[in-house]
Amino acid sequence: MNRLIVMNMEPKKTSKRIEVIIFILFALGPLTGNVILVLFGVLSLEFSVIPSALLIAIPSFMFPFALIQLFSGAISDIKGRFPVILLGLSVFGIGMIVASLSFSLTVFVIANVLAGIGFGFVNPVLIALLTDITPGPKISKKIGLLGAVANLGVGFGPLLAGLIINIGWRYLYLIFLSISVLGILIIFTLRRNQSVTKSDAGIRAFFTNLAQEIRRLPVILLVISAFLLSHTSIATIIWTSRSFTHIIPETISGIVIALFGAMGFLGGFLTGFTIKKKGVKLALTIGLISLFIANIILVFFGNNSFEALPFTSLGLLFMGFAGGILMTLVMFYSQTLSIERRGALAGLTTAFQFIGIAFVPMIYEPFFNSGGISLVYMIILMVSLILLFVLTLLYTLVKKIDNK
Repeated sequence: MNRLIVMNMEPKKTSKRIEVIIFILFALGPLTGNVILVLFGVLSLEFSVIPSALLIAIPSFMFPFALIQLFSGAISDIKGRFPVILLGLSVFGIGMIVASLSFSLTVFVIANVLAGIGFGFVNPVLIALLTDITPGPKISKKIGLLGAVANLGVGFGPLLAGLIINIGWRYLYLIFLSISVLGILIIFTLRRNQSVTKSDAGIRAFFTNLAQEIRRLPVILLVISAFLLSHTSIATIIWTSRSFTHIIPETISGIVIALFGAMGFLGGFLTGFTIKKKGVKLALTIGLISLFIANIILVFFGNNSFEALPFTSLGLLFMGFAGGILMTLVMFYSQTLSIERRGALAGLTTAFQFIGIAFVPMIYEPFFNSGGISLVYMIILMVSLILLFVLTLLYTLVKKIDNK
C-alpha cells in the first residue's frame, strides 16, 4: 500500500499533548458504558420499569459501538486518524445530550445507540494513533498504559455515578458531554501541527485490509480471545453489579467496582513493563493464574449477600487484575501482528470485545434467573477454561511466526 506523510514532522511537545488526550478519551468509552452498573435502581424508578429492563442499555451501547469498530479502524488507515476521531466525538456528544434529557427508557436507549455509534469511530483509532506516534520498542509500555486507563474507566465510572446520583444522574452525561467537547477542541487544534499517516488508496483497499487480516489464523484467535475476555472479567462485574441491586447500597457497590477497575489499571500498567522486560509469556502466565484464582474464590465463596461481600470483593480484585493483564496482551498483539494495518486490527479486536460485552446480558440472564449469581460464576469459570486454551494457542502460534 502506498503511504503519504501529510503535514510537518511533529514536535515532541505536540506528541505528548496528543498522548494525554488519547488516554483521557480512551477512558471515556468504558466510563460511559459502565455507569449503568450502579444506575439500575435510580433509573428503574425514573423510567418506571423493573431493574432488569435496564439491561437493554448495555447492548444498546455495545452493539453499535462494536459494529462500527469493525470498519472505523480500517477507515482511519486510509483517511487518517484525526478526521475519524472528530466525527466520532461529534456523534457521541449528541448521544450525551439526548441521554441527559431522557424522560423514558426508549429515549435513553436511543441515546446509548448514538453514543455507541460515535465512540465506535473513536476507540480503535485512538489505539492506532498512539502506536503511530510511539517508537517500536516503547509500544508495549504505551499499550500497557492505555489498557490500564481503560480499566480505570471501567471502575471509576460506577464510582462516579454512585457519588453523583444523589445530586442527579443527568449530571453524569453532562460531564461526559463536556469531556467530548474538550476532546474535539484539542484534537481539532493539534491536527494542524501533527504529522498524519494516511493512504492514497480508496474503498477497495479498505475491504482488502479487512479481508486479508480476518483470514489469518493468529487474527482469528486474537478476536476470539477478545470476545471470550468480555465473558470473563466484564461479565463478572456486570452481573455482580446487577445482583447487588436493592441489596448492596449504590455507594458500596460503586466502591467495589472502582477497586475492580483499580486492579485492572494495575494489571494493564504492569503488563506493559513486563512484556518489555521479560516478554509475553510471563505476563500471560500471571494473567491466567489470577483469572483462575478469581474464579475459584467467586464460585466457592462469592455471592451477593452482605456476609459474602469480603469474599466477593476479593474475587473481583483478582478478576480485575486478570482482565487488565489479558486485555492489554490482546491489544499488544493487535498492534504488532501487522504494522501496516494497525487500525484494521485494532478495530477488529475491540469490535469483537464489545460484541461480546453486548451479548453478556442476554447470554447470562437465563442462568442468573434460574441459579442466581452463583450459577453465573460457574459459567464464567467454564468460559475461562476455553479462554485458557485459545490464548495458549495464540501465544504458541505467534512465537513460531516470530522465530521464522
